[in-house]
Amino acid sequence: MNVQVVEPRADILVESTRSIGYTFESALADIIDNSIGNGATHIDVRFSSIDPRYIAILDDGCGMTQDELIIAMRYGSKNVNDQRAESDLGRFGLGLKTASLSQCRKLTVISKKNDIISAASWDLDFIIEQQGWSLKVYDYDEMLDQYNVAIPKILDQLNSYETGTIVIWEDFDKMLEGASEPDTLFDEKISIARSHLELIYHNFLDKTSKSPIELRFNYRPLVAKDPFLTKHPGTQPLSEECIDLEGHKVKVKPYILPYLNKLSPSDIELLGTLEDLRNKQGIYVYRNNRLIIWGTWFRLDTKNELNKLARIRVDIPNSLDHIWDIDIKKSTASLPNSIKQNLKFIVERAIGSSKRVYIYQGNKLINDEYDHVWELRKTKEETFFEINKELLIYKVFLESLSAEQAKQFKALIRLMEVTVPFKAAYILLAKNEETFDKDYSDEAKNIIDNLSALPGVDSRKLYEELNKIDFFAKYSKVLNLGDKL
Repeated sequence: MNVQVVEPRADILVESTRSIGYTFESALADIIDNSIGNGATHIDVRFSSIDPRYIAILDDGCGMTQDELIIAMRYGSKNVNDQRAESDLGRFGLGLKTASLSQCRKLTVISKKNDIISAASWDLDFIIEQQGWSLKVYDYDEMLDQYNVAIPKILDQLNSYETGTIVIWEDFDKMLEGASEPDTLFDEKISIARSHLELIYHNFLDKTSKSPIELRFNYRPLVAKDPFLTKHPGTQPLSEECIDLEGHKVKVKPYILPYLNKLSPSDIELLGTLEDLRNKQGIYVYRNNRLIIWGTWFRLDTKNELNKLARIRVDIPNSLDHIWDIDIKKSTASLPNSIKQNLKFIVERAIGSSKRVYIYQGNKLINDEYDHVWELRKTKEETFFEINKELLIYKVFLESLSAEQAKQFKALIRLMEVTVPFKAAYILLAKNEETFDKDYSDEAKNIIDNLSALPGVDSRKLYEELNKIDFFAKYSKVLNLGDKL
């Protein structure tokens, strides 16, 4: 048998790996994964959106010698099957190279260890010119001349650390491909990346966590975006369960978010838009405390309005990557069949709790601390909405009418009750075309003013009752209802 070593062409292989499917934010996250895995506690992302554009990720991690750096720059520098430290967020030994070069044509890595600074770069144009795996290796003076001015004081900051690493992206082509206004597009991608990183690293950005990190964009700290609002008094944490998988523990903990009217503007900002509240319901998979998959039920259930408050945290170790089919970008995974049934039971429990925030079994289905203008009721034959006739505002207005007017008013109310547009509302919600959460504070004020003007109305009692009604309670602060009591 004749055996031949067939080396891949460097230029073709590198170009092909640039199209794996990284987004800008997932590529940037891959570099930050390396920083965290190498023990960094301070990570600075420096960037410039105008020519000469660059992105530089500086950390105070363990750093590399020149030999270690050259190994790290090699494609496939780690064996995917090797056992790794629990804190290791990498997998394939490709992330540094494939993530970086998916966005730009030149990747430079500068690292400090043992008081020595080493540097090397992959330059795609140089690889094409040399027709081989030609890695540029620099000395410190070359780096100082090239980067300490272009990226102000960055090497000085690296020198201030005992150990650390800088990853620099230059010559952006893929990232800005086809952009008529590259500066604007660059800034937009930075903004998206910032929000993305605040979510996926929220466990690390939380200063009260066991291993907190400081992550900054051009000196501005990122803020943790906890998708479970664990510190909100209205969040309901359910009991944690552990599922055994090949001798490893998979931790599962459901959370039920507070009802919408209990969320402050800052809470909603952390969660995203009201549309995000619906779209991001589901299972959140964490690998070594880093969020990788979120906003999916893995076909264990479907997204709908009654489920939207349910979110389930699933924590897996990196030793189970092969079972979950974690991809190179750490952005997709598959639910293992071996835990599907166990997880389904937990999902059903969490969804049941989410639904109970809205409904419960019985005649009057909506059950919370508020009085509701519309009440959802159920008989053996049907489920329907009707106006709450026990509301003080209903009674006050009815009493102000003559007998004939009251008769006509009741007929109008009944017409409204039997013509509730269930189907149209369902279609709009299903298509996410409407949130039904607009600001009606002006309308609420107008209603209050008109009711207050009715003869014989006790204003204090009126305000007291209005404060109990879901619609008016939502705008209580705007309307100063509490101040009037």
